Amino acid sequence: MKIGIPRALQYYFYDDLWVAFFDNLGFETVLSPPTNKDIVKKGIANSIDEACFSSKIFIGHVEHLLDKCDLVFIPRIENAAIREEYCTRIFGLYDLAKNTFPQANLLNAEVNYLFRKRESNAFVEIGSILGVGEEVSMEAYKNAFELSQRKKAKKIAKQEQLLGEDGLKVLVFSHAYNTYDAYIGKEIIGYFENNNIKVAYADLIDDKEAQQLAKESYGKRIYWKISAQLIGGLLKYKSQVDGVVLISTFPCGPDSLFNELVIRVTKDKPVLSLIIDELDASAGIQTRLESFTDILEVMGRGERWKLAAN
Repeated sequence: MKIGIPRALQYYFYDDLWVAFFDNLGFETVLSPPTNKDIVKKGIANSIDEACFSSKIFIGHVEHLLDKCDLVFIPRIENAAIREEYCTRIFGLYDLAKNTFPQANLLNAEVNYLFRKRESNAFVEIGSILGVGEEVSMEAYKNAFELSQRKKAKKIAKQEQLLGEDGLKVLVFSHAYNTYDAYIGKEIIGYFENNNIKVAYADLIDDKEAQQLAKESYGKRIYWKISAQLIGGLLKYKSQVDGVVLISTFPCGPDSLFNELVIRVTKDKPVLSLIIDELDASAGIQTRLESFTDILEVMGRGERWKLAAN
C-alpha cells in the first residue's frame, strides 16, 4: 500500500514525523513533487477565489496524488495543545479535500486536545485503519517523534552557529509552508544566498522557548500557535540579523495582524514585506529584493564606518 502525502501546508510542520511513522510501519510514502506551475494551476481551478494561495496550492498537491497512491494522508489537526490553535483553513483541510474530490480515498485521523484527542492517539487510530496493532503503532509513533525532534534540534543548532558568523544576515518571518515551498519562498531564499546574505528562520526555535518569549512580550496568550512560534523566533534572533523579511500569501488572516505587529515593533531593522498570490510576477519581487539588499548593504557599511571611527 502506498500512502500519498501532499507537499504543502501541514507537511512542513510534520514532514519528518509523518514519513518516519509510515516507514516504521513498513508502508511506502509517496510525496507530491515540489510546487510547480501545473500544481498551482490545478489548485486554482479547484478552489474558491477567497481561499488563501497556500490553500489553493495544497488542493493542487492533493489532485496530483489521486492516481499515484492508494490513500492520501490528510489528518484533521485543530490544535497542538490546549490554547495552541491552528488556522481554520489548516484544520479544515480534510473536509475541504473530501468535498473537492468526493471520489478520493483519504486517510484521516483527528488531533484536538480540547476533546482529549492527542497526537499519539491519532497515530494509533491511523495504524488501526491500516491494520496495525495499538502497541506497534504507538512504538512507531514514539520513534518517529524522537527522530523529528532530533532533526529539528540539529537545524536550530546549525542556525545558531550561522548567526555567529560574519556577514549580512536576514531573518525570514513566515509560515514554514510558505518559506520552504518551491513556488513561494525558495526563490526568495535563493536570491539572498546567491548574494552572500545568510538566511535565518524564525520558525527554527524550540516550541517552549518561543511560547515563553512571546508570553513575556505580548501577553499570556497568542491565539495562533504558528504566529506565537514566529514571534518567539523574532524576539530571539532579531538582534543577530541585519533585516527581517515577511513572506505571506494573500489573503492570510493571521498574517494580516501579525505582520503589521512585526513592522511596528521592529524599528531598529529594515523590514521587507512580501505578499504573494497567483498573479504575482517574479520580476516585481526581484526588484523589491534588490532594493532591500541595497538598504542592507548601505546600513552594513554605515555600521562598519561607525566602528572604525570609534
